[in-house]
Amino acid sequence: MRRTLALIAALALVASGLAQTPLKVFIGGQQRPDVIGPLLEQFNAENPDIVATFEVGGATSDVQQQYLNTVLTSRSGELDIFLIDVVRPAQYAASGWAEPLNQFFDSEAAMMAYLEDFLPGPIEANLIDGTLYALPAFTDAQFLYYRADLLEKYGFEPPTTWEELKSMALTIQQQEGDPNLQGFNYQGFQGEGTICTFLEALWSAGGNWVDADGNVTLVTPEAERTMAWYEDTLASGITVENIAEMSTDLSRQQFQAGNVVFMLNWGYAWAHFQGNSPQDTVVAGKVGVAPLPSFEGFDSATCIGGWQWAINPYSENKDAAWRLLEFLASPDSQRVLAVEASNIPARESLYTDPAVLAAAPHFGDFYDVIVNARSRPVTPFYNDVSEAIRYPMNAFFARQLSADEALQEMQRGVEEALDF
Repeated sequence: MRRTLALIAALALVASGLAQTPLKVFIGGQQRPDVIGPLLEQFNAENPDIVATFEVGGATSDVQQQYLNTVLTSRSGELDIFLIDVVRPAQYAASGWAEPLNQFFDSEAAMMAYLEDFLPGPIEANLIDGTLYALPAFTDAQFLYYRADLLEKYGFEPPTTWEELKSMALTIQQQEGDPNLQGFNYQGFQGEGTICTFLEALWSAGGNWVDADGNVTLVTPEAERTMAWYEDTLASGITVENIAEMSTDLSRQQFQAGNVVFMLNWGYAWAHFQGNSPQDTVVAGKVGVAPLPSFEGFDSATCIGGWQWAINPYSENKDAAWRLLEFLASPDSQRVLAVEASNIPARESLYTDPAVLAAAPHFGDFYDVIVNARSRPVTPFYNDVSEAIRYPMNAFFARQLSADEALQEMQRGVEEALDF
């Protein structure tokens, strides 16, 4: 039906003699081109003077970022709109790589009124010193996914502490007797997921990467406790030896194949587990979702994630791009992403939407977890800070650095990145 509407609109446009404005949208492989594609078809049908197409590239945030670095450094206008990770707006603002969006509103008051329905976290990332550089496509947070059938089988409730998680994982592994069953899977590869792996445990031990005065605090008792915990996951056997190779989507695939009891991962994984996935799932109807555990006496904490729609400042079609940006960030588009891809809505109004809650009930159950998700380092030098944390963590998981060596290297690297 959508294709028919688009064809009718295009034929009408040709008959009227009007030219169509082409727009190219860049998205990553994990950002469900199978869902975004039909949204673009709908937009084209409703806007016959524009024809929007998309390009897919990069399975991770890092690979997508490398490609966009090349495009934007060359000042190319080949792409009109692109998705950027929630950690990138400050960097893009400082580099002049995202078109300021204030110009598309009649006034600052009108812009702020438009933004009221969005959750505060994504807007804080995109609104820098009063200038809006992107609109949220969806927000995100990491959850603890678990095999509800196995926890029920052994009389367990979802763990609230890391020690409970270890105890349950060991019991289930031993009782099941399956050598392929992992107790606890998380991300340890040289990518963004590993920063969250580290920070979430650090926060849940009462620590942080900086103190109230902005001093880097990566060599502390809290950080040492974090590293000791991850050493224990490997030593106890609840985590696979090759965790240093574990990317976000590889974690998801291994859980989906029925080989994991507990896993850290993002909102998108839920739709895959229900069967809306290119890979077969053996866990449909067997998956539970909970907030991340913490160390005894401390609060659970999760990383904020999500992706933002930005306009290329070198695009020759900025007005048309803004019309598409509004459409893609609309409640209707975010509802489609939530229902079909389990992308967590960045709009407040969708947390009471019946279709969204029917598809992903935990979005409503864990609303507080989502809105209180904490930011990775917010800085124009994010690339350098990110590398200073994730590379030593990856080397630690690969047993190339000790816990103390990794923390010392992180401390030194982040200080250098921030020019301390």
